[in-house]
Amino acid sequence: MKTWLVIVGVLFAATGPAYANDLQGALDAQLKANALGHGIPAQAVRVTHNNELIYEGASGTTVMGGGKPITRDTPFPIYSVSKLFTNTLVLQLAEEGKIDLAAPASRYVPNLPDAWRSIRIEHFMNHVTGLPNFFDPQHMDRPFPPTLDAAFAAVSKMPVTSAPDVQTRYSGTNYLVLEAVLQNVTHKSYRALVDERVIQRLGLHHTSLDMSHPPAGMVESYHAENGRAVVDPPVKWPDYAIAQGCIVSTLADMDTFMSAIADGKLVSQAALVKHWHLYQFANGNQGGFASGWDYGEEGRWHELGHDGGTKVRVRILYGANLDDHYVITYLTNGNSDDVWSGTLVNSVQVLAVPR
Repeated sequence: MKTWLVIVGVLFAATGPAYANDLQGALDAQLKANALGHGIPAQAVRVTHNNELIYEGASGTTVMGGGKPITRDTPFPIYSVSKLFTNTLVLQLAEEGKIDLAAPASRYVPNLPDAWRSIRIEHFMNHVTGLPNFFDPQHMDRPFPPTLDAAFAAVSKMPVTSAPDVQTRYSGTNYLVLEAVLQNVTHKSYRALVDERVIQRLGLHHTSLDMSHPPAGMVESYHAENGRAVVDPPVKWPDYAIAQGCIVSTLADMDTFMSAIADGKLVSQAALVKHWHLYQFANGNQGGFASGWDYGEEGRWHELGHDGGTKVRVRILYGANLDDHYVITYLTNGNSDDVWSGTLVNSVQVLAVPR
């Protein structure tokens, strides 16, 4: 099956998106191959070019062996893709002159632990602070610190992974600090900011920030275990964790959000292009993120996006400028073989986006 999947990709990549019928069939076949080859219970995929629909497809049901068929409006947890909402708010306020990305976060959050006081906003955005995660992914059943301040105090007592501005080490703690910055600068709650500046502005009617009340019809989530897709254990995330994960959205809403970003509706295109470059350390080495976004290049395309681990990934591709862009949204609820979300998006990109 996996060999056939590669052959399909090579065959149709040569034709490009001009052959709409061939492309539809190729992408339908690719989604089927992904579902069968990786044991994906449910998936929803959408590709647009300059806001024109190129492809939309879905397979599976909200629960393995039952539930409702997946549609463009089926709610999926988007995990760490949630960080792009936080990232967007930070870049908005930077463009408005309310946040200086080169300033220490302590300028805006005076009660940060002493050891963090010189760490800059851009360090937190690019995961180069050296701060450990505020939770242990191997023990998600353990209680979380009850408040944001308590989380900072708990993390400050943990060993750091490195000194600041030395290497990239991904950590949800970084986006908790950005959450505190946003709230202190605006004197509004994080949820109010997302609702006012993103959800209401774009009409995202199926995007939820209420972790304690998941939307009706949300997919069951699974993880790979011994070659099988097994139900994820429940995690009682604290309220403050929403800024680094935990948002629930749909294929249609996520495409709207990502397209609005590419169109410059939330942050100007000029500002995005300015910030979308890999972080550079003092020694000239490059970090792993571009102002909090995954960054890559494929042929003439710049690739910007973020993943939600193995389950979801979103990506913007643009050429000489953002006036010519593609958006790929790939949502799943898990798999049986730990396939990386980037592999799934790449399998669609090679067919839908001309090289």
